[in-house]
Amino acid sequence: MSASASLAALAIGLLATSPSSPSPAFKNLPAAIRAEAPADEYFGPLKLSALNIRLRIDALGRAFHARSKSDQDILHDALFLERGLYAWRDRYPHDHWLAPTAFHLEQLYQAIQTPEARASATALLRYIVTYFPATPYGRLSRVRLAQKFPPLHGESPLHPTPNPYAPGASPAPTPYAPAASPAPPAATPVAPETPSPQSR
Repeated sequence: MSASASLAALAIGLLATSPSSPSPAFKNLPAAIRAEAPADEYFGPLKLSALNIRLRIDALGRAFHARSKSDQDILHDALFLERGLYAWRDRYPHDHWLAPTAFHLEQLYQAIQTPEARASATALLRYIVTYFPATPYGRLSRVRLAQKFPPLHGESPLHPTPNPYAPGASPAPTPYAPAASPAPPAATPVAPETPSPQSR
C-alpha cells in the first residue's frame, strides 16, 4: 500500500470513530484530507472562522433589509467576506458548507440594486458553478445565470441607527435636585381641661 493510500485509510478510520470531535491525530493530518474547516482556523483579511463568515453574511443581510446601512458600506464589508470565503476554499475545498455560504453571499449581492453588486453576484454564481457544480447550489446557479437578473429598481430610503453620541442626539440631562421634604404640620393648640365641680 502506498503512503498516500495509508494516510487516506487512516483518515477514514478516524472519521468513522469520531465524526463530531476529531482526535488530535486527525487534526494533524494534511488539510487536503480533512473535509471541514475547524472552528479555530481563520481566513481572509479579517481573520474570520468559517462560522463567523456565515454569521456576518447574515448580519449584512439584516442590515440591508432594515436599511440601516448604505449599499456601499454593505458591499465594502461583503467583499472582505468574499476574500475570506476564497481563502477557506483554498484550504478546505471539500467543506460542505462552502457552496451554501457562497450562494448566501450571492443572494446578498443580488438584493442590492447597484451595478457593482450585480457584477459581484454574477461573478459569484460563476464561481459556484466552477467549484461546486454537482451540488444543488451549483445547479441553481446555472439556472440563474441562464435566466439573467431582472432590471435594477429603486430601494427604500435608509433608516440609519441613531448615534447616541452625535451632537443634539438627545436633550441635555437636567441636573438632579432632590425634592425638598415637606414641613411637618403645625401643632394644633389644645385648651386645658377645666375641672368639674364634682371632682373637687
